[in-house]
Amino acid sequence: MRPVRASRALRMLGVATLVLMSGVGMSTSGAQTHDDHEMPTTTTTPGQTTTTTRPTPTTTAPPPPAGTTRTVIDYGPYGIPAAPPPEPGQTHGHSHTGNQFQLFAAKPCSNCYITGMKADLINPDGSVAGWKTDSQLHHMVLFNMSWGRQDATCGGQFLGFLGERFFASGDERTPMPSQAGYGYYVSWLDSWTMIYELANTNVNPQNVKIRMTYEWMPGTATGMKKLDPVWFDIVQCGLSEFSVPVGRSTQNWTWTVNRPGKVVGLGGHLHDGGVNITVKNLNTGKLECDSKARYGETPLYIDHHGGAHISSMSTCVMQNGVPVDTISNGQRIQMTSNYNATAAASDAMGIVIMYVSAT
Repeated sequence: MRPVRASRALRMLGVATLVLMSGVGMSTSGAQTHDDHEMPTTTTTPGQTTTTTRPTPTTTAPPPPAGTTRTVIDYGPYGIPAAPPPEPGQTHGHSHTGNQFQLFAAKPCSNCYITGMKADLINPDGSVAGWKTDSQLHHMVLFNMSWGRQDATCGGQFLGFLGERFFASGDERTPMPSQAGYGYYVSWLDSWTMIYELANTNVNPQNVKIRMTYEWMPGTATGMKKLDPVWFDIVQCGLSEFSVPVGRSTQNWTWTVNRPGKVVGLGGHLHDGGVNITVKNLNTGKLECDSKARYGETPLYIDHHGGAHISSMSTCVMQNGVPVDTISNGQRIQMTSNYNATAAASDAMGIVIMYVSAT
């Protein structure tokens, strides 16, 4: 199945007005500082989509917990346009696909609990793609559309027509903050949609795949408790992008609880220049999480100038049966993103996904 460009996808979904919100379509940004390193052009047909399921190589991941199945699904390949040619005083720029849609994205299972999720970006030959290879997973979001599903924070907005947002990742590829005994339930009727945006700093176009690693247990597993995802966003129900100046800056967004229960886990997403993102219960004063950005932890996140980019975000997960917090209807939970940018940017993000269990 081919990935569906946003305009076509929205016509099928009957929400064409979302096009104005989503910044859809191929685009290239102005030239930025990257050396003119050229890579061989891949021969994979742009836009062709293949989905495969296979075990994760044991050299890249430990065995899954007992009773858990690990399924790896490759979505793509997806084409990323070439970066623009150099401008005076620059080398070459940064191209983006814009937000694209993958309708009816493959699920790893049905009547099951997903206990772990992690995104990755790979080249057609299976090697890992990233800053070192001139490509980036700008972001990807998974939506679940099914009877009775409603997004916790955008259910009544245009974005809510796509369903419940239950997982997202940026180039840092932080996994779902999970805990044994809890999982995101997937039914037979659930239909998934993926929105993705990819970037390229190479003067040649590139083809990549988004690889998702899922860990799951059957719906018949005893003792499992369902998780509700809650999406926090500085720019809620829209593009998720905002401007930051040079130096330190802070932005907030507050959620009035409508999914009460035990906070099982949460973690944040920032762009380069981000320092940390916190979540605090304003009613009790409890700091639920301080998700910190880490930079350049592996060579994949070092660019050709030696610059380090965000490589992970710390997460907060319940320990020894003690939840991160227990929240009640009507309480106010505030997310705060902190940046210390070396250059002004118009596409910063501040996002947290919280997983709550009602029982």
